[in-house]
Amino acid sequence: MSISRRGLLAGAGAAAVAASVPAWLLSRRPEAGARAGRPEHVILVDWDGFDPAYLGRAPTPNIDSLAGRGSLSVADGVYPTISNPARASMSTGAYPETHGNAAYFFDEEAGEAVGETRSLAAETITQALAAGGRTTAAVQWYMVQDHGASYGDPENLYVRPGGLFEQRVDAAVEILNRRPVDSGGEKVAVPKVPDFLAVYGPDLDVFGHLEGTESPNIGSLVARLDLQLGRLVQATRDAGIYERTAFILTSDHGMTSWERSFLEELAAAPELGRGVEIVTPGSAPASGTEVVIVKSAGRITDVTLRGRSATSERRAEVRKVLERLPQLSRVLDAADLRALRASDKLGDFVVEAREPWGFGLSEPEEGASRGGHGSTLEMRVPLLISGAGVRAGAVPKDPRLVDVAPTIAALLGVRPPADAQGRALDELLYG
Repeated sequence: MSISRRGLLAGAGAAAVAASVPAWLLSRRPEAGARAGRPEHVILVDWDGFDPAYLGRAPTPNIDSLAGRGSLSVADGVYPTISNPARASMSTGAYPETHGNAAYFFDEEAGEAVGETRSLAAETITQALAAGGRTTAAVQWYMVQDHGASYGDPENLYVRPGGLFEQRVDAAVEILNRRPVDSGGEKVAVPKVPDFLAVYGPDLDVFGHLEGTESPNIGSLVARLDLQLGRLVQATRDAGIYERTAFILTSDHGMTSWERSFLEELAAAPELGRGVEIVTPGSAPASGTEVVIVKSAGRITDVTLRGRSATSERRAEVRKVLERLPQLSRVLDAADLRALRASDKLGDFVVEAREPWGFGLSEPEEGASRGGHGSTLEMRVPLLISGAGVRAGAVPKDPRLVDVAPTIAALLGVRPPADAQGRALDELLYG
């Protein structure tokens, strides 16, 4: 089930999506006994950094089985392709322009660089479900913590088991069996199987950053994650809810590799002039710094002009300088970022590195690579929707990450989050 990155970026239409997955997965009829009505439960599995190109690196019988009972496609993410802004969009159905979560930018009011935060200015799917009388549980799906899921609340439970996806599945299995789990230091048992359960796994993102996307170890990791996915599905069988459960598997962003860092060279580019400084999250630039460069997630970096450089003339000059640098593939200004529906908290420019360059504080070892994201190259993510209430073999029309929350709401028969800009993927669902 191999998917090329070039094919993913060529177009987002239904035909392009259909061409990116095997025909037998798209045409397979529902398994005997699959429910055509609305499900009673939805389980969302969110694998951080799950690039669509990883499909096919190893046998994935559990992904394939779910795909045979539903729809496997590739969806458009949000910009920048960084975990917290993207996961905020997944959980609210809103773009960063609306939910306000941004990452790796210079906060001019605070006078320091900001990394990743959990700030949200939009209603989440867990809040919408709770308002509709539904119960929820989130296993380290952290953007909804205190936004619809909380420690110690059995109706809308948040748990943080730590570890990797296997440990998260351990906790999810306990919840599905209504056994007590640790929730902020308190043992809590849910009164009933939650209507919505979200399980987050960081494994692929952690490993991808360390070894890059072409590591031969990616396949074995995908196989291990697929095994844990199978455990989760089996737990629904054991709990007697499998035929009444819909499953969603997706990610916040993809991943690409880089081999050489351009961060220091960017800051040292003589055409940018004096007063250029690289600032890491939580740090403040010197008082005389006029060009603030905030180190980001490997593939992009944020550039903010201040002081005497914060003029339209100077912005035009800096843009021309950046566009002449061969190590950069794109220079996005405020208008470009608005078109991508990014947060207005980002700087004057966001620049993307041209492969094999990246923006790291250190270089990979000779002959090695690291993984990164943040750029438009990582905007495509797998989207698997399966099970009760889902039409097997249906192809979504231009699916997006912001469609996940409205689709969950539609499956469970409640209104979407109040600020959602995505839509329910009704073409995949039974009426």
